[in-house]
Amino acid sequence: MTTYILKRLLLMIPTLLGMTLVLFAIVRFAPGLTTGGGAFGAGGEMKNQQARLAAEKQMKKRLHLVDAEGHPISLPMQYVYWLRDTFSGDFGESIQYNAPVVQLVKERLPATIALNAMSSIIIYLIAIPGGMLASVKRGKAFDVLWGFFTLGLYSLPVIWVGDMMVGFLANPRFLPWFPSDALHSTNTEYLTFFQYMKDFLWHTVLPVMCLSYGGLAFLTKLKRAAMLDNLGLDYVRTARAKGLGEVTVVTRHVFRNSLLPMITIFAGFIPGLLGGSLVIERIFSIKGMGDLMVTATLARDLPIVQAVAFVGSVISLICLLLADICYVLADPRVSYD
Repeated sequence: MTTYILKRLLLMIPTLLGMTLVLFAIVRFAPGLTTGGGAFGAGGEMKNQQARLAAEKQMKKRLHLVDAEGHPISLPMQYVYWLRDTFSGDFGESIQYNAPVVQLVKERLPATIALNAMSSIIIYLIAIPGGMLASVKRGKAFDVLWGFFTLGLYSLPVIWVGDMMVGFLANPRFLPWFPSDALHSTNTEYLTFFQYMKDFLWHTVLPVMCLSYGGLAFLTKLKRAAMLDNLGLDYVRTARAKGLGEVTVVTRHVFRNSLLPMITIFAGFIPGLLGGSLVIERIFSIKGMGDLMVTATLARDLPIVQAVAFVGSVISLICLLLADICYVLADPRVSYD
């Protein structure tokens, strides 16, 4: 197992290089991203034409589009310079915020990770037992009602759900139960640790609910289907013939063997949540990676766009490695030796 992990870590290097090449090509060839709009605000306007030209020249130097003398740099060398800076931990300086991109990512990443971690835990805690119970009670009232409920959740657009939550559950005119924006109140410096955590959790209720309901419906259906596939196999009939109780058969045998599809989905599920949080962060005014990416894209802030996409690529590769490790833990028949 250790040898396999080392091999996978080494394999991640050329994979990551290929991903960076695709990322660089997409961003650099995207229309408008290298015209300098981010240096002049989202509208790309500056009253002083001379200052505009000076800012554009400075921006091109930051992005390694031109050298110190102003001569254009070829695309391959632009990629080499960007790759060198990226792997040394230098994502450049934001054109819009006029601050190091690393600093902006460090400030925004914890909020996004916290939301997605809480959402993932809730999804798996509900989807796994819900799917198990639906498979055991196939065709009965719980299976039909639970399937109808989750299918209804899956069909609801997250933009509409978020707006409805803000309009009805965080509105003094209706039900002011929850805050409508940010992840904490404005006076947190005067709160104790437990008061701060209570305030933080209170602010995360609506965003986490919006992040969770779609994934909950999908994983519930997946778990139910995986359980039904295993319930019809020979080893289940053998276990029942030996006199094992239904609870033991389901929890100790079928449950473990039906985890493999869930693990496979996990590899793409977490990066998918990071992408989904983009909409949630905009609705609830949360300063996270999604909000940073939208703002940077609208302002044509190329360093931030590349940095956020690169971080997402690294997280995807890590999730794939974790999924392979979980295969071995869930099913002893899987071996990488």
